[in-house]
Amino acid sequence: MALHGPRPATLLPLLLLLAASLALSAGQNWNPLNNLFRKRHVDNPPSFGTATVNDYCTKMMWRRALYGRHTNTFINAPPEDINNVCGTGGLVKGPYRYESIATFPITVCIYNHFTLSYTGLRSTQKIVLSCWKRLPALYIKHL
Repeated sequence: MALHGPRPATLLPLLLLLAASLALSAGQNWNPLNNLFRKRHVDNPPSFGTATVNDYCTKMMWRRALYGRHTNTFINAPPEDINNVCGTGGLVKGPYRYESIATFPITVCIYNHFTLSYTGLRSTQKIVLSCWKRLPALYIKHL
C-alpha cells in the first residue's frame, strides 16, 4: 500500500534547484555562503538606531536567530562596500582571505551568560573576510 501525503524531503531539492536557476537566469551569482554571511554580519542602515548598543545587540541577535551565540560582529556599512573588500577594496592576505583597505563601522556583540543578554561595543576598524566567487563568505576578524 502506497503512503499518501506531503513529502517535504522530496520538495527541498526541487526548491533549491528552482532558487539556483532563478538566480542564475537573473544574472546573479548563486552563493549560499554570501547569503549566510549577510544574515550574520551585515546591518545597514543599523537597525534600532536610537537603542543603546547593548539593546541593539540583544535585539539583532534575536532577530537574526543568532541568540546564544557567544560573539558576533555586525558590519554597519552598505553591502556594496563590504563586497568590494573581496576585490579592489581589499588586500590579499592568504588563500581566500582579504583585508580591507578602508575602515568600517562595526558592532561587536558579546553574550553575557549571567544576565542572558548582550554587551555591545561599537568601533571603526579594518576587517578581514574570507571570500568565494568575489563575495564575502566568512567574517574572520577585525584589526
